[in-house]
Amino acid sequence: MGLTISSGLFSGMNTDQIVTQLMTLEKKPLETLATQKASYQAKISSYASLSSALSGLKSAANSLADAEFLSMSASVSDTTVFSASATSSASEGVYNIKVSRLASTQSIYSPAYTAESSEVADLSSFSTQKLSIQVGSNAAVEVTITSANNSLTGLRDAINDAGTGVTASVVNDGSNYRLILSSDSTGASGRIIVKADENGDGTYTEAGGDIDSTGLSKLAFNATYDADGLVTGGTANMTQSQAALDAALTVNGLSVTRSSNEIDDLITGVTLNLLKTETTSNVKLTVSKDYSSGSAKASAFVSAYNSVMSLAKGLTSVTDGKKVLLTGDVTARSIMSGLRSAITARYDGLSAARMGISHDKNGMLTLDSSVFSAAMEDDIDAVAATLNSMGAALETTVSDFITTMIPARKTGIQNSISRLNDKIENINRNLTLKEKSYRDRFNAMEEILGKLQKNGDFLTQQFSNSSSK
Repeated sequence: MGLTISSGLFSGMNTDQIVTQLMTLEKKPLETLATQKASYQAKISSYASLSSALSGLKSAANSLADAEFLSMSASVSDTTVFSASATSSASEGVYNIKVSRLASTQSIYSPAYTAESSEVADLSSFSTQKLSIQVGSNAAVEVTITSANNSLTGLRDAINDAGTGVTASVVNDGSNYRLILSSDSTGASGRIIVKADENGDGTYTEAGGDIDSTGLSKLAFNATYDADGLVTGGTANMTQSQAALDAALTVNGLSVTRSSNEIDDLITGVTLNLLKTETTSNVKLTVSKDYSSGSAKASAFVSAYNSVMSLAKGLTSVTDGKKVLLTGDVTARSIMSGLRSAITARYDGLSAARMGISHDKNGMLTLDSSVFSAAMEDDIDAVAATLNSMGAALETTVSDFITTMIPARKTGIQNSISRLNDKIENINRNLTLKEKSYRDRFNAMEEILGKLQKNGDFLTQQFSNSSSK
């Protein structure tokens, strides 16, 4: 193996610098390939941006294809009394509504207990006893009382855990503790019935020991009521603190009641949410046609379309005589051409331009809201059919761009990058060999110069010796 000589030891030349300069020249092809590779990668990024914009357009086109362009709106003259909403099944109309009573939930409370831990049942004779709790016509739910939960708080938790349709709580009235049961349902149909079974035989007799106001029967409650929901009789060992009442209102003079403050079966397609009473004057409810939903969908579509076209034009145009990433690219231009064709076609006898959706000389869409609204008012069914068809056609076209054309183009570019990577790898391999060759040659030169210098020194010494004799 040859001796490695330090750079320029005998020649005086900076051979490391020379080799570096030579290799800089040798690496010029790599710079060209790197630039080309960066261009390919930028094109892939551009296609990804186009695909993303097209996905937004596809979503907007899909909304057009499935859109109901006519909706109904409900406006209320005093929204503190009630609010309202309408579906497309509602009909236009004006209603004068007076709310005389809100639906309310029933609350009842127990006799007084000295502490939260006070026993609610006398388990000295029967160690297991039960309560039956029923709300309106719902199925009754049994709650079992044993020594494990025989207290006000224990019973409260057992009731809440049983899913009885009531909410139980324990409150301190200032001197004693009481169990409060509140119905989870509004209206007269949400009234509470509580029955006791003190001997644990599964029979709620509503007589004798099961309603005698001692032990567990202190909680028995199966009352009768008057028209105002006040207790008039029956078993009422607990006390009603709030009556269960239906909402009462008049609609265009007709008196109606409902068990809930949210009413969706009074006016077809309209839901009322009662908030407070207003007995002195009527509140006006107006149900009318609403074209804003259709306009919003058309506007969203125009915006999504313009996003794609603006991006595609920016990627394919020539600015100040300079080409950009996709100038002349067939796929990008096909996208723009396909979108223009879809938007200018006629669907169901109408064109988008007839409905106020037109494009300018740059291919960008504009929506003339007044023309669009007039078209909907003139023939909403024709507008809906046309936009539905156009949306479906565009969705198909855009899907082909996203799933076929752009992926195929990206695959082609990625294959080109792969081939570039192979070239770069081969060049780098050859550059390594080339650099070694240069260094070996300069090293050999230094060795030769070293030997020549050594021989020259020897001859000089010999001449010097001869002269001195």
